[in-house]
Amino acid sequence: MQDQEEAPITTDDEAGSSFDGAEFLVTDEGFQDFQASLYENMPDWVVNLFFYGNSFGDMMARNFLQTLLFAFAGWALASYMEHRHNKKMSIREADLEDVVITSARRAGPDMTEAMMITGSVVVCHDFFRTLFIKLRQIIGGNIIHYERLLMRGRREAFIRMQEEAKFRGFKKVINVRFGSSHISGRFLPAIELTAYGTAVK
Repeated sequence: MQDQEEAPITTDDEAGSSFDGAEFLVTDEGFQDFQASLYENMPDWVVNLFFYGNSFGDMMARNFLQTLLFAFAGWALASYMEHRHNKKMSIREADLEDVVITSARRAGPDMTEAMMITGSVVVCHDFFRTLFIKLRQIIGGNIIHYERLLMRGRREAFIRMQEEAKFRGFKKVINVRFGSSHISGRFLPAIELTAYGTAVK
């Protein structure tokens, strides 16, 4: 009698471990119930934008692409706002050329009036750039985006100090110093930058 070849036996665990790419997009009844509960508690456009799909896997794939799109759009908007801010600061600095600032401690014998003048600003990176900065901190290295943020902050603080001096009728600020303080935050920490000096006439 010839031996009959036995068919391989597949266990439930082995069958469940096999993955068909088409099953990734198959409608999931549990996911439909999840979507229905979201529609009851959220606006329809929010659900359609962030929770749309036929299954949990499909929803995650769609949201990943949306996240990249929003990150790129946010990065582009932040770059535009940074360029716009730098342009405005250049215009304001041109109007303050008659206000002299120096680190010298002595005003000279002709001084008739003096006053403490300050200019401060609180700066913080946008949400999208912070995501990329967090990734950069993992591998280490120079964080150029923080440097640019601090340079803009210092520049804005000096401009505000000059504007305050000009508003009060002073044309010169001596003994100019610069300080900073950290404002803690869970995800978007901010930094206060302060320029101060003695305005004299």
